[in-house]
Amino acid sequence: MAITIKNHAISSIVTSTIMGHSGGGMFPLTLSPVYQRLKQVIRENRITNFTKSSTFEKYAGNFRPWNPLTWKYIQPIGSDGLLNAYGLTNQGVDVNAPAIASELQAEFRVIPNFYPQFANGREPAINQTIEAIKIYSRFMGPDLWALELNFSCPNSREKIKENMEDALACVKTLKRACLDLCLIAKISYVHPYEFAQELVRAGVDVIHAINTIPYDLVYPNNRPSPLQAVGGGGVSGGPAFNQALQYNKGLREATPNTSIIMGCGVMSLYNADRYFDHGANAVSLCTVCRLNPLEAERIIEEYAA
Repeated sequence: MAITIKNHAISSIVTSTIMGHSGGGMFPLTLSPVYQRLKQVIRENRITNFTKSSTFEKYAGNFRPWNPLTWKYIQPIGSDGLLNAYGLTNQGVDVNAPAIASELQAEFRVIPNFYPQFANGREPAINQTIEAIKIYSRFMGPDLWALELNFSCPNSREKIKENMEDALACVKTLKRACLDLCLIAKISYVHPYEFAQELVRAGVDVIHAINTIPYDLVYPNNRPSPLQAVGGGGVSGGPAFNQALQYNKGLREATPNTSIIMGCGVMSLYNADRYFDHGANAVSLCTVCRLNPLEAERIIEEYAA
């Protein structure tokens, strides 16, 4: 298992977003001794960390770590799940890129995640993505060998499915402009498998599936989402696992020769095993690191052995 591309490797277990915008830890989770211990396990086992999404400029979404009144936008759902409407809050690539460089110096393995803001127009979004790569490169140097593009955020107030053509145009442009850069596309439960196939044809090296699942698709006959006022939010953890697994099974069949990082809903070693049983090249962890960091350690150490 694991993924090797151009003499670089992505670990068989990765973290996604839970290590923050720097890839070395996320406030306020860093206040927890158990999370700090997990960080050490992640570093010692050379786990690949995909950061939370950066935008080109500073962006204020729903959840703002410095404002406890907004912490309601990440809340428990069910016995082992989370509902979140984080909404892309971040300091922008100018701040996040040097923070990533610092964590690389601290011996974390980090791949940045960038969110092209197609709501601002296709051409501006693509141009900003190219400029972001230049900024990452300035601070990360040769450690910038891969970039994850977030085409999947359910809390962005953009229509994910309507952005597929923009995403494909972005990938094609980046493959021409950045020949040696490995491109990883993070896709959504609402994306058809044909989108993943087209991304691969356009030049994407790895598919990461999936992001959180929109609330109304996990609970179609339930009461409205507690976060309905901000679009409903996305569900992760246990309540999302079965749907995410079924999606990824179909994705594996649709893209048999593509490296896939499968994720969403992994709350136990058994869940991770199921993804590998269905063809995952790597499995991503997020919610389990927050709700049950000891189990996250167990998963990491099992596959790092």
